[in-house]
Amino acid sequence: MNLTLVPLLAVLAGCAPAPVTLGGDDPGTDPGPGTDTGSGENIGDTAETGDTADTADSGGDTAPETWPKDCDDLYDQGAIQAFDLTFSDAEWSGIQSDCSSGTQRYRPVSFTSGGETVEAMARLKGNWSWDCNKLQFVISFNEVDPDARFHGLRKVMLDAPWYDRTLLHERLAFPLFKSRGLPYSCVNNAALSINGEYYGVYANIERIDHEYLERNFEDPSGNLYQGGSELKTNEDVGDVSDLTQLQAAQTVDDLDAIVDLDEAVAEWAAEAMLPAMDNYWAGVEINYYIYDAPGRGFVWLPYDLDISFGDAAYTDGSLVWPDAVNSDPIVYEHYGWRKEALFEKVLASPKWCARYVEELQAARNDYDPAAMAADVDTWNAQIADYVAADNHKPFRNSDHAASVAALKVFLQDRADVVDEWLADGDHCPAKW
Repeated sequence: MNLTLVPLLAVLAGCAPAPVTLGGDDPGTDPGPGTDTGSGENIGDTAETGDTADTADSGGDTAPETWPKDCDDLYDQGAIQAFDLTFSDAEWSGIQSDCSSGTQRYRPVSFTSGGETVEAMARLKGNWSWDCNKLQFVISFNEVDPDARFHGLRKVMLDAPWYDRTLLHERLAFPLFKSRGLPYSCVNNAALSINGEYYGVYANIERIDHEYLERNFEDPSGNLYQGGSELKTNEDVGDVSDLTQLQAAQTVDDLDAIVDLDEAVAEWAAEAMLPAMDNYWAGVEINYYIYDAPGRGFVWLPYDLDISFGDAAYTDGSLVWPDAVNSDPIVYEHYGWRKEALFEKVLASPKWCARYVEELQAARNDYDPAAMAADVDTWNAQIADYVAADNHKPFRNSDHAASVAALKVFLQDRADVVDEWLADGDHCPAKW
């Protein structure tokens, strides 16, 4: 179904949101070099058997299935989604206290979308993006009943990091992975009301869990690891011998036997193209997932891309990563981190370094600054009124407009830098 939001004035009539004091966190506080800037989310759930996939009928014949599957209608690109959370007074007070104390605790809530209301649980989310002036949420439908789903989803994740003043980073980043035939998360934007009053606008992002695996992979029964170490599926079995083998690999040939290296270098190259400044390519060893896909081996999954591109800013307007536009597609390292040993090992191979450069060229071909800027304009038109009416956002309306303009400029500037880098050549084997 189409969950087109009712007109903004109808949503806001009689319920203009007053500022709410939710705690003393300063959204502009710099955590310092080497501090995790990712969301640090715990999203593991017990894996289930896969769902029955849809088939298409063409001339009486059943068409072969393909993956990934289409996104659910909750991620419709044509309309901003309208979500409402209804807490009891005690639970709403409690969740504000949770923010002040830095606690992630599920609390009961009623969740409404498109005229459907279900009982759910909600908790706060975030790490460096934690901000008590604008709460971010994970809404879970399976905390009480493990089999419960909403539109096939276990959870809805609402993200609004203070450093993404466009509220479009993840929505713009994930389509590059889709265009490259790589796993990706569905994402659009959602307008959230709390207890009947408009609260703010968010990125609405598909979580990496078993349903994500069902949508992206023919066989979703393998082991999923957060940060390359924490098992998030098949926990009841607990067999991590595949990860032990990966960690013990000494040579590229060892890796080639257990990793889908073609997929891996393609995913890393797409991160480099954006660039994804807080992810595996940049050496951040917690902001990624790997999946041991049966019959394929380990693949890399793009995750937590809210600091992609180069317009992420502190509250004073200074850029979080001013070197993003010029970041080298191979040797760049996130400040305070270093390249992953596995990444270095693979790209030290002339063969796989050359494949990486080929994949970077392919990612550059799909990275169309004009088309991406047009998407920014289209999506910003969807959310602009909601951003303007969002009294909890930690930036001014003029900051939002300036960041949208800066993002579009960045897209072309990054393309130009990568074009020059590719033209220079002589990057392989990688030297660290």
